[in-house]
Amino acid sequence: MLTDFQSPYLTQNYWSEWLLVSFLLLTGVIYWTMSKRLGFQVIYLTLLSLSFGFIITMYFPYLYTEDELLPLTHPHIQAAVTLFTFFIPLVKRRIEIGLCLAPPVLISVCYLFLQNTPVFSIVGGIMIGGFISYMYYRSLDWMGAMPEPYLFSFAIILPLFIAALIFSVSSFLILPGILLGLGTGATIEQFKVRVLIRKANMTAKLLSLLLGSTGLIIGYLLFTFSGFDSAFSYALVGIVTGLWISLLVPGLMRVTKLYDNQGKHREII
Repeated sequence: MLTDFQSPYLTQNYWSEWLLVSFLLLTGVIYWTMSKRLGFQVIYLTLLSLSFGFIITMYFPYLYTEDELLPLTHPHIQAAVTLFTFFIPLVKRRIEIGLCLAPPVLISVCYLFLQNTPVFSIVGGIMIGGFISYMYYRSLDWMGAMPEPYLFSFAIILPLFIAALIFSVSSFLILPGILLGLGTGATIEQFKVRVLIRKANMTAKLLSLLLGSTGLIIGYLLFTFSGFDSAFSYALVGIVTGLWISLLVPGLMRVTKLYDNQGKHREII
């Protein structure tokens, strides 16, 4: 299990661990059954926001009050806001916007009343998480013009800098590990596996979802009870998790011929 962070408001426990697993499962659904490109974007951005949240909390000064020191953000709330506000530009109806806003509001309320998280930190997490999603969409113009090999190379290099910043807390290395595995796996999948998700039938998509979700949950349980507690083990588990999401699950679906590969069928647009 992840160890406790220094701040009493950012304690890593089963709640936060399952929250991270839930983030991976939700974004994995998109990657395995809807769109690899969109899935990769939302997974990577969510984990990037979570990593930035820890970096901010570790290196930026806290707000001093008479009673306590308040961190500028709460990483889990920040990541939740980044994840769900990512979908707001993609929806059209008001009820869909409400559904995008409901999960981060619920998570914020839970942390407020169950974890006694300061309102200041919650508001900071909401603002920073929303800002990260906003800046992502603002940067789509120049990112869209960048060749995919360069984007994937950047996605592989960036986790190394994050790991250098949070290396002092070994349990957090699982996050840049996942990012590194995602970037590496997506790059290999793009050029070697190239599964075609859009034309797969519903049965194949359900089996992909079952395979991917089961692997993540079993992997989490095995690591939780394994007793490993070193920087290398956290980083390795993160890398394997990222590879499982972005490469191994699509590869297994391709090997079993449940998914076709791009290039096998010609699409006329």
